[in-house]
Amino acid sequence: MLIQSQPIDPKYSERLNQNPESLDYSNDKIKNQSIGKMFESLLKDNRKIGIGIRFYWLWRDFTNLFYDIKWAIRNHYKWYKTIINLRPWEGFHGLITVMQTHLKDYVEIEEKYGHAEEEYKKNKISTAIETLEILERMKNPDGYTDKRRNEVTLRYPDYKTLNEKYENGGTSSGGDFIEQGKGWAGIEGRNEPREGYFEFIDGRLTLVEN
Repeated sequence: MLIQSQPIDPKYSERLNQNPESLDYSNDKIKNQSIGKMFESLLKDNRKIGIGIRFYWLWRDFTNLFYDIKWAIRNHYKWYKTIINLRPWEGFHGLITVMQTHLKDYVEIEEKYGHAEEEYKKNKISTAIETLEILERMKNPDGYTDKRRNEVTLRYPDYKTLNEKYENGGTSSGGDFIEQGKGWAGIEGRNEPREGYFEFIDGRLTLVEN
């Protein structure tokens, strides 16, 4: 997010040379208006690039090179685990891994060095953390399903699940049932679930009148 697009914490304004008055572009601060080519007034000034400006540009390029090397080394350290685990055939799964690494890095930097006012800073961090949780669900949907099931089990310990075994050796588990009398009340977990009161008849769960 650009610095100008968010309220800056006053304690950082001086360090960033962000004078609130210098960033005031409200209508009552307009000095004059004219119609012409874009930035025409600057082109008419016949400004010349002096030796001082050229030296500044040269120094800026040199310092930028230093920071580029610094960040290259730092990013190799931060992204090492992500890079060695990426495979070209992973597709969307690999993209999610990259996004997660970047967002974790962003949250860490924002918490330490964020310049926005506290309210905006917390909002940006919480949004990034929520996005990380969503990405994890997309990356590992089975794990999220198991987590959700565990939470339901802890909250409703009396509810049970119908477990099925097939002749080919496969298994399935689904539905929610609670013991009632000699049978079970609940709903199946299949595409067209039956719901009501069930009893086991000849080893099969059968819907019967309660």
